[in-house]
Amino acid sequence: MQSLDIISVNLWNTLLSLANLVIIFLILKKFLFKPVQKVMAERQSQVDKIYSDADESLNSAKEMKQEYEQRLASARQEADSLIKTATQNAQRKSDQIVAEANSQASHVKQKAEAEIAQQKKQMLKDVRSEISELAVDIASKVVEREISQKDYDGFVDQFIQNVGEQP
Repeated sequence: MQSLDIISVNLWNTLLSLANLVIIFLILKKFLFKPVQKVMAERQSQVDKIYSDADESLNSAKEMKQEYEQRLASARQEADSLIKTATQNAQRKSDQIVAEANSQASHVKQKAEAEIAQQKKQMLKDVRSEISELAVDIASKVVEREISQKDYDGFVDQFIQNVGEQP
Protein backbone atom coordinates (compact mmCIF):
# COMPACT_ATOMS: atom_id res chain seq x y z
CA MET A 1 0.00 0.00 0.00
CA GLN A 2 2.77 2.26 0.26
CA SER A 3 3.03 2.37 -3.41
CA LEU A 4 -0.49 3.69 -3.65
CA ASP A 5 0.30 6.54 -1.32
CA ILE A 6 2.87 7.79 -3.75
CA ILE A 7 0.44 7.63 -6.63
CA SER A 8 -2.57 8.80 -4.76
CA VAL A 9 -3.72 12.42 -4.84
CA ASN A 10 -3.86 14.23 -1.57
CA LEU A 11 -6.49 16.92 -1.73
CA TRP A 12 -4.87 19.12 0.91
CA ASN A 13 -1.53 19.02 -0.77
CA THR A 14 -3.12 19.89 -4.07
CA LEU A 15 -5.05 22.76 -2.55
CA LEU A 16 -1.95 24.06 -0.79
CA SER A 17 0.05 23.75 -4.01
CA LEU A 18 -2.65 25.61 -5.91
CA ALA A 19 -2.80 28.27 -3.19
CA ASN A 20 0.99 28.61 -3.31
CA LEU A 21 0.83 28.86 -7.11
CA VAL A 22 -1.85 31.58 -6.93
CA ILE A 23 0.10 33.49 -4.28
CA ILE A 24 3.34 33.25 -6.28
CA PHE A 25 1.44 34.30 -9.41
CA LEU A 26 -0.05 37.35 -7.64
CA ILE A 27 3.33 38.29 -6.17
CA LEU A 28 5.05 37.87 -9.53
CA LYS A 29 2.26 39.78 -11.24
CA LYS A 30 2.53 42.69 -8.82
CA PHE A 31 6.33 42.87 -8.58
CA LEU A 32 7.53 41.39 -11.87
CA PHE A 33 4.93 41.46 -14.65
CA LYS A 34 3.65 44.99 -14.06
CA PRO A 35 7.15 46.58 -14.02
CA VAL A 36 8.20 44.49 -17.01
CA GLN A 37 5.01 45.47 -18.86
CA LYS A 38 5.63 49.08 -17.89
CA VAL A 39 9.20 48.91 -19.24
CA MET A 40 7.90 47.18 -22.38
CA ALA A 41 5.24 49.88 -22.84
CA GLU A 42 7.86 52.61 -22.40
CA ARG A 43 10.10 50.87 -24.93
CA GLN A 44 7.19 50.53 -27.34
CA SER A 45 6.35 54.22 -26.97
CA GLN A 46 10.01 55.11 -27.59
CA VAL A 47 10.10 52.91 -30.68
CA ASP A 48 6.81 54.41 -31.89
CA LYS A 49 8.20 57.90 -31.28
CA ILE A 50 11.38 57.04 -33.21
CA TYR A 51 9.30 55.71 -36.11
CA SER A 52 7.01 58.74 -36.11
CA ASP A 53 10.03 61.08 -35.98
CA ALA A 54 11.60 59.15 -38.85
CA ASP A 55 8.34 59.40 -40.85
CA GLU A 56 8.15 63.14 -40.13
CA SER A 57 11.79 63.58 -41.17
CA LEU A 58 11.15 61.58 -44.34
CA ASN A 59 8.08 63.64 -45.18
CA SER A 60 9.97 66.83 -44.41
CA ALA A 61 12.85 65.68 -46.62
CA LYS A 62 10.43 64.89 -49.44
CA GLU A 63 8.81 68.32 -49.10
CA MET A 64 12.24 69.99 -49.05
CA LYS A 65 13.26 67.99 -52.12
CA GLN A 66 10.11 69.08 -53.95
CA GLU A 67 10.68 72.70 -52.93
CA TYR A 68 14.33 72.44 -54.01
CA GLU A 69 13.34 70.98 -57.38
CA GLN A 70 10.77 73.75 -57.87
CA ARG A 71 13.33 76.40 -56.95
CA LEU A 72 15.88 74.77 -59.23
CA ALA A 73 13.40 74.74 -62.11
CA SER A 74 12.52 78.35 -61.37
CA ALA A 75 16.21 79.27 -61.25
CA ARG A 76 16.79 77.52 -64.57
CA GLN A 77 13.90 79.40 -66.14
CA GLU A 78 15.17 82.66 -64.72
CA ALA A 79 18.70 81.93 -65.96
CA ASP A 80 17.36 81.06 -69.41
CA SER A 81 15.35 84.27 -69.39
CA LEU A 82 18.39 86.30 -68.33
CA ILE A 83 20.55 84.70 -71.00
CA LYS A 84 17.89 85.34 -73.63
CA THR A 85 17.51 88.96 -72.52
CA ALA A 86 21.28 89.46 -72.44
CA THR A 87 21.60 87.94 -75.91
CA GLN A 88 18.86 90.20 -77.25
CA ASN A 89 20.45 93.26 -75.63
CA ALA A 90 23.84 92.32 -77.04
CA GLN A 91 22.34 91.83 -80.50
CA ARG A 92 20.54 95.18 -80.24
CA LYS A 93 23.75 96.93 -79.12
CA SER A 94 25.70 95.20 -81.86
CA ASP A 95 23.19 96.35 -84.47
CA GLN A 96 23.27 99.85 -83.02
CA ILE A 97 27.09 99.95 -83.06
CA VAL A 98 27.17 98.69 -86.65
CA ALA A 99 24.56 101.28 -87.67
CA GLU A 100 26.53 104.06 -85.95
CA ALA A 101 29.76 102.86 -87.57
CA ASN A 102 28.08 102.79 -90.99
CA SER A 103 26.66 106.27 -90.38
CA GLN A 104 30.05 107.61 -89.30
CA ALA A 105 31.76 105.93 -92.24
CA SER A 106 29.20 107.43 -94.61
CA HIS A 107 29.67 110.85 -93.01
CA VAL A 108 33.48 110.58 -93.22
CA LYS A 109 33.20 109.44 -96.83
CA GLN A 110 30.91 112.36 -97.73
CA LYS A 111 33.23 114.77 -95.94
CA ALA A 112 36.28 113.31 -97.73
CA GLU A 113 34.49 113.50 -101.09
CA ALA A 114 33.53 117.12 -100.39
CA GLU A 115 37.14 117.95 -99.44
CA ILE A 116 38.42 116.20 -102.57
CA ALA A 117 35.92 118.12 -104.71
CA GLN A 118 36.92 121.39 -102.99
CA GLN A 119 40.64 120.68 -103.48
CA LYS A 120 40.00 119.71 -107.10
CA LYS A 121 38.15 122.99 -107.70
CA GLN A 122 40.93 124.93 -105.99
CA MET A 123 43.58 123.09 -108.03
CA LEU A 124 41.71 123.74 -111.29
CA LYS A 125 41.33 127.39 -110.30
CA ASP A 126 45.08 127.60 -109.53
CA VAL A 127 45.99 125.82 -112.80
CA ARG A 128 43.71 128.15 -114.79
CA SER A 129 45.23 131.13 -113.10
CA GLU A 130 48.75 129.92 -113.88
CA ILE A 131 47.82 129.06 -117.46
CA SER A 132 46.26 132.47 -117.98
CA GLU A 133 49.37 134.15 -116.52
CA LEU A 134 51.60 132.08 -118.77
CA ALA A 135 49.39 132.81 -121.76
CA VAL A 136 49.61 136.54 -121.01
CA ASP A 137 53.38 136.23 -120.61
CA ILE A 138 53.69 134.34 -123.88
CA ALA A 139 51.39 136.76 -125.66
CA SER A 140 53.38 139.74 -124.39
CA LYS A 141 56.62 138.15 -125.56
CA VAL A 142 55.06 137.28 -128.92
CA VAL A 143 53.91 140.82 -129.36
CA GLU A 144 57.39 142.12 -128.53
CA ARG A 145 59.00 140.04 -131.23
CA GLU A 146 58.27 137.83 -134.09
CA ILE A 147 58.10 134.17 -133.25
CA SER A 148 60.10 131.59 -135.08
CA GLN A 149 59.79 127.86 -134.73
CA LYS A 150 62.79 127.91 -132.42
CA ASP A 151 61.24 130.62 -130.23
CA TYR A 152 57.93 128.75 -130.16
CA ASP A 153 59.66 125.53 -128.98
CA GLY A 154 61.49 127.54 -126.33
CA PHE A 155 58.24 129.06 -125.07
CA VAL A 156 56.67 125.63 -124.82
CA ASP A 157 59.69 124.24 -122.95
CA GLN A 158 59.68 127.23 -120.63
CA PHE A 159 55.93 126.81 -120.08
CA ILE A 160 56.37 123.14 -119.19
CA GLN A 161 59.17 123.97 -116.74
CA ASN A 162 57.12 126.71 -115.08
CA VAL A 163 54.11 124.40 -114.70
CA GLY A 164 56.29 121.74 -113.01
CA GLU A 165 57.92 124.23 -110.59
CA GLN A 166 54.85 125.90 -109.21
CA PRO A 167 52.92 124.12 -106.50
